[in-house]
Amino acid sequence: MIHSKYKWQIETSDATAMQQVAEELKCTIPMAELFARRKVTTAGQLDKFLNPDKYAAYDPFLLAEMGLAVDRIKQAIEAEEHILIYGDYDADGVTSVAVLLKTLRKLGANADFYIPNRFTEGYGPNVAAFTEAKESGVDLLITVDNGIAALEVMEHAKTIGLDVIVTDHHEAKDTMPEALAVIHPRHPESNYPFPDLAGVGVAYKLAHALLGEEPTEFLDLVAIGTVADLVSLTDENRLFVQKGLRVLRENANIGVAALAKLASTKLPEANEETIGFMIAPRLNAVGRLGPADLAADLLLTEDPEEAAFLAEEIDEANKERQTIVAQISEEAIAMIEAEYLGDGNEVLVIGKAGWNPGVVGIVASRLVDRYARPVIVLGIDEVTGMAKGSGRSIEAFHLYQALDANQTLLKAFGGHPMAAGMTLDMADIGALRENLAQLARETLTADDFVSILRVEEAIPVETVSLEFIAQLNKLAPFGTDNPKPVFALEGVKLSGTKRIGADKTHLKTVITADSGAAIDAVGFGTGELVEKISPMAKVDVVGELSINEWNNMRKPQLRIVDLKIGHWQLFDVRSRAEWEKLLQAGNTADKVFVCFQTATREKLLAANANLVCAQIDTATDVVDATTKDLIFVDMPDDVALLEAVVANTEADRIYLHIAAENGNAIASMPSRQHFAQLYAVLKKHQPFSLTQNMSRLCKQFNWTNDQIEFMSRVFFDLNFATMEDGVISLNEVGEKRNLEESSVYKAREHRIAMEQKLLYSNYNELYDWIEKLMNSKGNSILEEIVK
Repeated sequence: MIHSKYKWQIETSDATAMQQVAEELKCTIPMAELFARRKVTTAGQLDKFLNPDKYAAYDPFLLAEMGLAVDRIKQAIEAEEHILIYGDYDADGVTSVAVLLKTLRKLGANADFYIPNRFTEGYGPNVAAFTEAKESGVDLLITVDNGIAALEVMEHAKTIGLDVIVTDHHEAKDTMPEALAVIHPRHPESNYPFPDLAGVGVAYKLAHALLGEEPTEFLDLVAIGTVADLVSLTDENRLFVQKGLRVLRENANIGVAALAKLASTKLPEANEETIGFMIAPRLNAVGRLGPADLAADLLLTEDPEEAAFLAEEIDEANKERQTIVAQISEEAIAMIEAEYLGDGNEVLVIGKAGWNPGVVGIVASRLVDRYARPVIVLGIDEVTGMAKGSGRSIEAFHLYQALDANQTLLKAFGGHPMAAGMTLDMADIGALRENLAQLARETLTADDFVSILRVEEAIPVETVSLEFIAQLNKLAPFGTDNPKPVFALEGVKLSGTKRIGADKTHLKTVITADSGAAIDAVGFGTGELVEKISPMAKVDVVGELSINEWNNMRKPQLRIVDLKIGHWQLFDVRSRAEWEKLLQAGNTADKVFVCFQTATREKLLAANANLVCAQIDTATDVVDATTKDLIFVDMPDDVALLEAVVANTEADRIYLHIAAENGNAIASMPSRQHFAQLYAVLKKHQPFSLTQNMSRLCKQFNWTNDQIEFMSRVFFDLNFATMEDGVISLNEVGEKRNLEESSVYKAREHRIAMEQKLLYSNYNELYDWIEKLMNSKGNSILEEIVK
């Protein structure tokens, strides 16, 4: 048995409705279901979904106060006023800076940019920065990707005579900031048809309005910021990313191209994953470790040599960021496991001196995935007494609203329902933790703390083909609100399963259906499952389909997201001492090694002194029923002992490594004729020296030493004969006795039957036998043994 990491939510559709959609869209029913879940049910919607080049972006002047902003900016350009773009330090922020600054310079503006330092200034506008801007001669300041919640700073700007235009997309407060213009897709006075633009999307709309036409040459930057910020990839954002990816493939920004080259990324093949996994993390890395100006400079430069230099600096920063994230993640997990699991920690709020506040958002994301609850991770500055950090949430917990309800504890905060940043006194961390946990207890149910994995549908392995995957790829680019389809393959078997990768942390296998249809599969970070999956197990797998190209061959492949096995598993490794591999596999906390022989137990404990190793030598010495892995490492003297152990466990996995004393050679039972022949020899030549005549007997009758010694012991047991100093003498027998009356004879019969069952039963026979034992009442079996 293997439990799934997520709760699978397999989508269902009304068959009649899907038939109608399929007819309308002229596609197959499975594709109709996929489109319908993305709110594409008419031919017109499908055309817009698939063919972005045929459609223009929305009129930017539908955004409230856009006219005011354009008029003031054009006035500043004509008067040669100094314009400052005030940005943010993440990928959305720096692409916003680049798009708007390139536009202003194209219009001849005297413009520059400023990005606050994450560590010394924090997120968004601050009084000191605005004051310095005014004193340095800035006449007009334009925020990008920030400013909507900075009400007090905007009041200060008004006081010092600094004109400000706010462009933002983050959560707004009930009151709009006092600025010359506030451009926000959710502005209460806006008629804009799409509310989910990224910060760079809003900056692009302003650029469009200023130029009078779309600056499509900047769409690669718009795509990068939009994908990086995890906003909804529907409607206009989908158009931006589709068109932006084309620019990225064909005529990318010089700085982006230099960065992609260092990342060994082929831009002509770029997709949304190229942005999400290769480009955006590198742009984000700079602002996570220090000033983000390098990232903006990279996107603004027109000099290939400068671009190459800046890209190298940024790539090195990303490597450093990866190291820091790995270290903090390890420390955070250890802290949570030791202190913060259980009641009162429905929201995990953790912090430590020295943790880099710039990377804790990544750590929080990892912890949410691991613990399925909201997480806030803070870096603490013991000198100032301040804690800065980031939070990530689960779907059922609106993190921004939760922080807003605790704003008296916070110096600053901002963000979205699923992600936020905050600053607070380190003395208030405990209060914030307690308040958020209480709010979670009041508003969430147990089901809310189980991560949901939405699965499009369960499909047969036979339906997976290159053509099917090509159809799926038409749904790209994938992202928020348009997730990459996840499919379930149920009741399949895995073959050739092995660990791969330099550190052997990944899994590679072949998924096979009963029909024989098969598909290659890979599971990243799931290498530990290799030893937990029996080749005969019926497995349910969910994952994403893709096309794997290798040596000019194209094959379907599934990237495993999750899997489960709903039944206990038998690992048939009889006569192979592979239990030693399980010792080397790492954590043995969930494993119990069952020994029947003292020598085996001593060998095991010598290999691992901390091992849970039970020696079964009495009927009442049984294993804890909650054991996950039950490993039999040697042959019992009595099969009833093994049966008792199995009957009293609910193990997920049972491993049989048992072997006969002489390999797989089961001792044979001499026939009655053999007994008669030996008796006749003894009678004719008594007293008979067994020691002197053993080799002659073996040669004459084709017996083994073991057979002769066994038959002799039976004669002794039945009192047919006695032996002294290796010489056998027959006794007077008063009455005839059967061989079965001998306990020695019966023990050998029992041993042979046991070895036959344990060593030579086929897999299915062995599985059925153990299954019956596990379903029986173990206590009754134990009672029979004790009797």
